Amino acid sequence: MRPLLWKEMRDLRLWVVAGALLVGTFELLSRSDSWQRSFEGGYLPFFMPVLLTVAAVGLGAGQVARERHARSLDYLLTRPISPTAIVWAKFLAGTVALALLVVALVGFGFRDPSSLRDSGERMIREQVGFQAVALALFPRYWFVYTLTLFFSVLVDRAAKVAAMMTVIAITVVALAGALTSLAPFSRFVYWLPYFDLTGALVTVARTTAISAQTGVVFSAAAVLSTAIAAVLLKRSPERYVGNLGLIAIAAGFAGAAVLSAHAASVRFPATPPVGSWSFEEPVDNDSAGVVADGDMAAVVFDREVRFVDFSNPAKPLPAGNVAIPLFSSESFGSISGGTKAAMGHGAVFVVGQKKAVPVDLVEVAMVKPAGELHELVLAPVRPFDFVSRPVLVDHFLYLAFSHGLHYDLRVFDTGTQSEVASLPIEDLALDRKGPNLLVVALYSRDGYVYMASSASLTTVDVRQPARPVVTNRIQFHPQINSFRAFLRKMAWQGDRLFETSVWPQGLLAYDLRDPAHPAAAGGLVLHGDVSLMGSGEELYQPWQQGILEFHGQGDELRGQRYLSGGRSVNALAMGGQYLFALSYVNDRNHGMLQAYR
Repeated sequence: MRPLLWKEMRDLRLWVVAGALLVGTFELLSRSDSWQRSFEGGYLPFFMPVLLTVAAVGLGAGQVARERHARSLDYLLTRPISPTAIVWAKFLAGTVALALLVVALVGFGFRDPSSLRDSGERMIREQVGFQAVALALFPRYWFVYTLTLFFSVLVDRAAKVAAMMTVIAITVVALAGALTSLAPFSRFVYWLPYFDLTGALVTVARTTAISAQTGVVFSAAAVLSTAIAAVLLKRSPERYVGNLGLIAIAAGFAGAAVLSAHAASVRFPATPPVGSWSFEEPVDNDSAGVVADGDMAAVVFDREVRFVDFSNPAKPLPAGNVAIPLFSSESFGSISGGTKAAMGHGAVFVVGQKKAVPVDLVEVAMVKPAGELHELVLAPVRPFDFVSRPVLVDHFLYLAFSHGLHYDLRVFDTGTQSEVASLPIEDLALDRKGPNLLVVALYSRDGYVYMASSASLTTVDVRQPARPVVTNRIQFHPQINSFRAFLRKMAWQGDRLFETSVWPQGLLAYDLRDPAHPAAAGGLVLHGDVSLMGSGEELYQPWQQGILEFHGQGDELRGQRYLSGGRSVNALAMGGQYLFALSYVNDRNHGMLQAYR
């Protein structure tokens, strides 16, 4: 047994040497500016998984198949050693070689942090360390290796094994991509052997229970597949699967993937919209959002607000078109779910910039359907300042202003159009060396305003608007300084507040039974668009060509309905009994506003 084991180690030593040379080459390349600009951020989420997959497949592909093709397997079978021992010796040698390659390839992604410039790689390393990632990944690629060894026993050429594993890898990647969209609450991403787009492996690596559970299952599967391979070689050492058999196996994998995706796509009942309104965008418009209050909705463009009356949803009527001269409504890209605006008391309140001399001004434009327009000047425009989406509580407007690590909650009386209070807050937990822009989101419920930044959730009692008081603060651990500029979305359902998180993608839950002191209540899996809307009873997010209605139940999310609109949704708004969805039809110049009951 020992001579055979040493033979196998010698056969695989080139893979270990090649891995060491590759890591050394990467280390030299990483010292160049071109590498850091173009490739550094892709190593952990993309290059490393591909390299580990190649290593796992390469180690196992030829261990039996190559020897069968070269007729050296016949020599081994004539020696005083059983076929079972041959397979297990190859398994042990491959396991040691794979462990060395995992340590080398994962270790490169966690090299000296002083040389790290890319925010994407820093985002991963701020949450997990080398040991946690290596322990989470090894069982997954161990199973990939043993599955390759299993096919190596079944066929007569290493190239056929590699081709079969390529088919399986492509099938798994395609199925994972489909199910991420079709199964938005599924925890299947915890079982993937690579960094997927949802960042689920970050959750696995930093959660001991999940890492242990998945690791044990993958390890058991690795040992079981090797045992089956050993039995097959012992019973039929001369028999192997031909080309037709391999094609049938590949077709079986692809068919199972297609059936799984189809089953996931039809499991929610579909509900059509009760009404829609089409429009053409103004010339040179860069962004659009939607807000609503009761049966009235408003589409907010850069320099214009259009009101639509949905009292009769089958025949919505335009109710006003108001231009805002020299104004540009402020949005924060697609992650904000639209323009920074709120609607209430028959008016729309839009945050934007007004052309002025000597510097532009940050303003809130207060627009009414009849054409009445008032502008509330907030501050001069400064680099790295951020103004939140406004929140309207009764007749008071709440805005968060951030600069550096500081932000203020500012309160304005919409009747007198004057500021009545300002509450300063500082995110001391943030690393001062991180990005300068700090983004803050606001949400209101039952006399409290909740302020979410990348470092904390702060609760403010605003039952006395002129005297806002901080009642609670929850710090996030670990901190993700690289994502200060990620705008969190919040929604309320029942006695819980939900907040979007990214890398890993999902929802953070807070218990609101004591609204002044929300308590962290764990995280829930949610894939897809990070936009979020809540009615108090249900939650909504853009999904496929419409909207998914769902709700939280315990530590899971449950789908209710699919609100089908036939087009991708760009922004959502809740008003009275209606949910409004803003979409673009053929291009950015033509849009549609749909209402769902």
